[in-house]
Amino acid sequence: CISFYQVNTGQAPTLLKKFENKPFNHLFWSPLGQFIVLANFGVTGGALEFLDTNDFTIMNVSDHY
Repeated sequence: CISFYQVNTGQAPTLLKKFENKPFNHLFWSPLGQFIVLANFGVTGGALEFLDTNDFTIMNVSDHY
């Protein structure tokens, strides 16, 4: 499960989005922070999902072997 939260000073964190049943074991943030790559790397290769965190749309899905 992968969860995204918003943190504001003086308030409890607010859940923005929760992805259930996503078998990812690596997260790679863009240096500017809007985009993230969710990756599952293993012995036989891996799966990649490219996500826009402004609206949590999955922009692309790819397999890497």
